[in-house]
Amino acid sequence: RHNHPTTTTSGSKALTHGNWLGEQLGMSGFETLMAESMEALGEPGMVERLLQQLGERLGSRKVVLFCPLPGTDDPLAAFQSGMPDDFLSRYASLIQVSDAWSDALERQHAEAAARGGSLSQQLIGTAELRRGAFYAEYLRPLGIDAMVNSVVESSPEVGVHVLAMYNELGQPEFTQQQFAWLRAVTPWVRSLLRAQRRMQQAQRHAGALEQTLNQLPLGVLHANRQGEVRYLNDHARTWLGVEDECRVLLRHATGWHNRQPLRLAQVDAALVPLIAASLGTRTPVSLRLRTAGNQALVALAAPLKTAPGAMGEALVQFILVPETPPHASTAASVCSALYGLTPAEAALLPLLLQGMTPREMADTQGVKMPTVRSQLASLY
Repeated sequence: RHNHPTTTTSGSKALTHGNWLGEQLGMSGFETLMAESMEALGEPGMVERLLQQLGERLGSRKVVLFCPLPGTDDPLAAFQSGMPDDFLSRYASLIQVSDAWSDALERQHAEAAARGGSLSQQLIGTAELRRGAFYAEYLRPLGIDAMVNSVVESSPEVGVHVLAMYNELGQPEFTQQQFAWLRAVTPWVRSLLRAQRRMQQAQRHAGALEQTLNQLPLGVLHANRQGEVRYLNDHARTWLGVEDECRVLLRHATGWHNRQPLRLAQVDAALVPLIAASLGTRTPVSLRLRTAGNQALVALAAPLKTAPGAMGEALVQFILVPETPPHASTAASVCSALYGLTPAEAALLPLLLQGMTPREMADTQGVKMPTVRSQLASLY
C-alpha cells in the first residue's frame, strides 16, 4: 500500500491522486494533464486532445475511445487521435465478417470484461491475427499490427465504452506493463466522460428552456447584487434596446477581453432599485416602465431560486411583460408558476396589466374590494 495525502475537495483529491498515479506509472506531468482536462470540460476537441496526450505518455500515436450510446443514431460513435476519418466505417463493415479475430472476440468476451480489457495477443496470437481478413483489410491498411484496450464503462444506460491503443506497423506488441498503465488511467477517463455527459445534458436542458422562454411574450433578465447583467433573452434585448452581445464582440474584436460587464443602470436605471428591494424582502416587487422605444412594460423582480446548498452569486430575475391584453393572458400562467400565485391572484394579473383600478377588478371578478386589496398585496 502507498500512503498519499488526501484533501477535502473532489478536484483536489483528483489532482493528488493524479500526482501519486503519475509517480507510480512513471508518467511525469500526469496531474497537469488531469487539471487541464477538467478545466477544458465541454470545449470542442477536449477529448481528442486528451487521447493524444494519453497516447504520448503510454506509448501510442493511435488512440480511440469507443463511446456509443444506446438508442442513438450512431451505434459506433467514437473519439480518436491519429486515425483516419473513415476508420469507423471500415471497422463497422469488417467487424461483421466472421474470421479468427471476430470469433476470438465473441468467445472470450466474458474473460476480457473480467480483466478490464485485453492485449490483442491475449485474444489471438499475433501470427494468427495477421492471417485473417480483419488484419488484411482493416489493421494493415491503417498501419496497425496490434492493440490493447480497457473497458471504460459497461452498463445498460451507456452501453460499452472502450479505450483502445494501436501500435505502428512493424513495431512490437504492447506489453503487460502498458496494459497495466492503460487500466490505471481508465477510472480517470471514465470520470471525465461522465462529467462531460452531465455538462452536455445540462447545456441541452438550458438551451431547451431558453428556446421555450423565447417563444413566450416574456422578457427575462438576470442581474447580480452589484447590478451586473448575467442573462438576457431575445425579448428582453429587443424591448430594452440592448445590442446583441455577438455584434458587440465582433465590432470590438481587438479588445473584447477588456470589455466591462453590462450593468442594469445602462439598460434602464428604473430597474436598479428592484434588486435591493427584492433581495431585502425575499419577495417579488414590481414597477411600470416605458422603454426608450416607447413600449409600456411591467417588470416583476424576485430573487432567483437555486438548489439547496448550491454555491454562486445571488441573482435577481426580472420578468418583463408588455401592458397589452394579448400578452397578458399568456404571461399570467407563466408568472403564476414562477411566483407560486394562487388561482385568485393569478386571475388579477391580466386585469392589472390592462390598467384596471382595484374597483374595476372587484366588479369584473364579482368580489368585494377588501378581497381584491388582499390579493393585490399578496401579488405584489
